[in-house]
Amino acid sequence: RGLTAINEVTLDRQGNEEAEAFEARVVQDPAVQQCYRVSPGPDFVLVVHVADMPAYLALAQRLFTSDANVRNVKAFFSLHRAKFKPQVLLGA
Repeated sequence: RGLTAINEVTLDRQGNEEAEAFEARVVQDPAVQQCYRVSPGPDFVLVVHVADMPAYLALAQRLFTSDANVRNVKAFFSLHRAKFKPQVLLGA
């Protein structure tokens, strides 16, 4: 239930200090389930889960619009999840 979105986030200023500040802010948000710094392409990929589209819009305002250092956000909304099995494989 709810709405899952995968967000690609590109920062305007991409220095380590700016990336750390953005990361520190987003990981505190309860809707952010996963946060990755990635390369190449966007600076971050976030997996977020919210109740509905109004809740997503509030999240976007909170995390992306209010931050002057966020240059671009691409949001991909999950229509169907074929597999979800978080695990860490130990050994080979």
